[in-house]
Amino acid sequence: MALQKIELFSKLSNLELARLLGKLNKERYTPGETLFNQGDPGDRMYIIISGRIELYAASEGGERRLLAVLGEGDVLGEMALLTGETRSAAAVAAQPTELYSIDSPTLDQLLTDHPAISSYFIHQLSQRLVSTNNRLQAAKEEQASKLQEQLLQLPKQARELVVRCALLGSMPEALAQHAGLLAEGERLQEAALWLPWVSLGSGQSDALESSRLVFETERRQLVLELGKSLYGHQQLEDWLQEARTFYAHAGLWKELLLLYLDQEEWAAALELLGSHGLAAAPLPPQPAKGQSARLAGATTIARGASGARSVPWDDISLNGTGVERGAATELKPPRMELGAEPGMELGPELLRTLAALPAQQYAGRLSSLVAVLRSALEHDPDQGVSLLERVLESGEAAFAPPERLVLYSLGAELALKAGREQQAQRYLQRGEAAAASESELTSYGLSRLKLAMQRSQLLGAGAGRLLQGHRLMETFFVLLALACIVLFGWLEPVGGLSPEAMRFIGIAIAAVILWIINVIPDYLVALGMVMLWITGGLVTPEAALSGFGSTTWLYMIFIMAMSAVITKSGILYRLALNALKRFPPGYRGQLWGIIIGGLAMNPLIPSSSVKVSLGVPIARTLSESMGLADRSKGAAGFGLAAMIFYGFTAPFVLTGSYTNVMAYGLAGGKHPVSWLAWLVYAIPALAVFAAVMIALLLRMFGRTEALRPISPEVLDQQLGLLGPLSKLERIALLTVVSCILLMIAQPLHGVDSTWIMLGGFGVLIVTGALDRRTLSTGIDWTFLLFLGVAFSFAAAVEQLGIAEAMSGYLSGHMGVFAASPLLFLLAVIVLSFAVTLVIRDDPAVILLITALLPISTGLGIHPWVLVFVILLATDPFFFTYQSPTYLTAYYSSEGKAFSHRQGQQIALAYGAAVLLAVMVSIPFWHWLGLIR
Repeated sequence: MALQKIELFSKLSNLELARLLGKLNKERYTPGETLFNQGDPGDRMYIIISGRIELYAASEGGERRLLAVLGEGDVLGEMALLTGETRSAAAVAAQPTELYSIDSPTLDQLLTDHPAISSYFIHQLSQRLVSTNNRLQAAKEEQASKLQEQLLQLPKQARELVVRCALLGSMPEALAQHAGLLAEGERLQEAALWLPWVSLGSGQSDALESSRLVFETERRQLVLELGKSLYGHQQLEDWLQEARTFYAHAGLWKELLLLYLDQEEWAAALELLGSHGLAAAPLPPQPAKGQSARLAGATTIARGASGARSVPWDDISLNGTGVERGAATELKPPRMELGAEPGMELGPELLRTLAALPAQQYAGRLSSLVAVLRSALEHDPDQGVSLLERVLESGEAAFAPPERLVLYSLGAELALKAGREQQAQRYLQRGEAAAASESELTSYGLSRLKLAMQRSQLLGAGAGRLLQGHRLMETFFVLLALACIVLFGWLEPVGGLSPEAMRFIGIAIAAVILWIINVIPDYLVALGMVMLWITGGLVTPEAALSGFGSTTWLYMIFIMAMSAVITKSGILYRLALNALKRFPPGYRGQLWGIIIGGLAMNPLIPSSSVKVSLGVPIARTLSESMGLADRSKGAAGFGLAAMIFYGFTAPFVLTGSYTNVMAYGLAGGKHPVSWLAWLVYAIPALAVFAAVMIALLLRMFGRTEALRPISPEVLDQQLGLLGPLSKLERIALLTVVSCILLMIAQPLHGVDSTWIMLGGFGVLIVTGALDRRTLSTGIDWTFLLFLGVAFSFAAAVEQLGIAEAMSGYLSGHMGVFAASPLLFLLAVIVLSFAVTLVIRDDPAVILLITALLPISTGLGIHPWVLVFVILLATDPFFFTYQSPTYLTAYYSSEGKAFSHRQGQQIALAYGAAVLLAVMVSIPFWHWLGLIR
């Protein structure tokens, strides 16, 4: 049976089904073979692909009784797996049967990632409850007859008290006295001693007497039905209205809320909750036009269906909430408390009740939803996330865009507290999209792959930040940066530098300090540099902004746009599956599949972070399919191989990373290098690097034995679920491949790579593959701002004569390197490793190229060689925080593919591979004339 025809998975996309298939385990049973026995632990559930399964229950006499016969597409064993209880029946194959089995961790992940699957189980449970209720109906009628006889034997006043208690669920003593149900001087404690089916409980509110009658849950419905036959439906409705009015006039809002919930008057309950803000934090002061956070002059507190009325707020006061008699007063921070007594909050039980309400009831009721979510933040973040997902899925459009921003913020906070980083990033991304373009909000379920990538990159960036949370140190370094600007403006020029050049260096050092501590976004620091250059009269505006007019900057826009379309299309997942399919199903074969797949995809996406965000999760899915435990030796082998060959091979191809283009744009303006030339120059280094890393991976992990090899049939089914290439995939693939081929052929046609990429960009726009939304959100425009300033940096350095002064100064101190480019390049590698201890990613590349380019030029080393060596050496991961690529790989699998200790074992080999690759390549570069 096809996976998409199974009701449980009917709402999943083909891409999601293909990912899911790799996690399912296929099992076969012969006729008469037992899947599980009654009383066994529920450790997995099953989905029938073909065949028949019979369910049996043991009778009191020990005989088996047939309960049901299940066939294709049916699900069994899920209730025991969900509840943790033992099996309620035995399952036996009635004919040759094939099933998918899902264990507990896999099901937990499915429920987390796909709310539609949770809805399926809720629906199934509801159906089973209906069936159970039908079977119990006969027993219920017999019991009702006995209860009626018992009820009629009570005195009239006591009978009414019992029925009212059954109607409300509980009866506070104050309400019983108000209704005249107690004799003069009688207390509930005394009545509870002889009344049937009730017990004495404590009040829900400190404003009430502590005693109340609580009706037995088991008999409540039966007594209530008997009460309707004795008193009539209208009388019971009048008693309910009397209780509502009593609670409202007494200001007992929590009692009123509980009554609404008990009577399933959900709309009234939520309106009350929103009006009085139970334990709710104040909302941001940005209501849309026509919306208000104020209380109306009169609020309906009873259903309008049968004699409902409104109670004016003139007659009611709220203690401690900031609402005065007769006033329409704004809700006041810091929080709103419901009830006559201050400080009352939603407890776990009431929270569970509110969170279980139908999601549609919360549509458009922001205050009510925020109150529940805030309480969930304290008591049960998982429950809060679940509620919010249901509400957004059922009616996100019911909330105005500013209101959605509030919900996305709360969702991120809840998800982080619940340990669901991936969902937190989804909410953050949705919030960014809503803030950027309210009219272009996408539906809640889209772009999950892209969000997962961004989540892992966000976590990686956060984990890689130095001085995180050390506010005092951060303040010190900000002051140090300002001091550098002032100091270099005051110092006398040295080394032939002009006063303007001295101030320029002071500003540059200040920028480096701010990049190190990373308390201000990189692009904002860069723009601040430009402002100081121009306002300080250091360079002309044309030079300060020259980077934004360079062809390399345009090239970056086009290549980012192409990357966004490829990511959106899903073609990379298809290519990865095809790569794995072409290798043997065992562990070693699939390890080779990951390696070759990473190398093949390297030129297609110019972002190491995006590639590892794709490759490492695929590797983890392979591990799960083979039965490898998280962080086991086998799982680590797959994860680390994906990290190395999807992410750390980027420097070997021009289009392997944005940073390649940026770095060479800083250094090689007078020495252009084509796509093909870059690859040819890097081939020896790639061969050595790949050989070292492959040899190490095979030695460390190659002997791992999988519990179950990957089935080619499963890979075929995953590809089948994806279906034929979509239009978007075809356009993306043809455009990228065509651009790469044209860049390879650049020596023949002479067209610069920028204009080739412009052609590809135009194709994507015209065909609709690159739409307005992808263009605005798929391109990192803040990074492009940073990049434009970086390209301008070189022009400013040249205009101020800093490069010439540095070259003249260093030429007299470079004797030790003059005779040995090898020694110089090895020193560059070691220096790069050291610099990344404090500066990472693009700022480290910019700093090193700017400082070392004059030296390498003086030694007769081509700019490409220096750039390539720096690119190889500025992403080490000896320490986890050093490498953004490593951190992205680690967090893209939620830390389950490999441990930091396993990663550091590979890190040493990575450093050795970089050194060896450069050493072996130097004779080749000599031969090509890149080193003179």
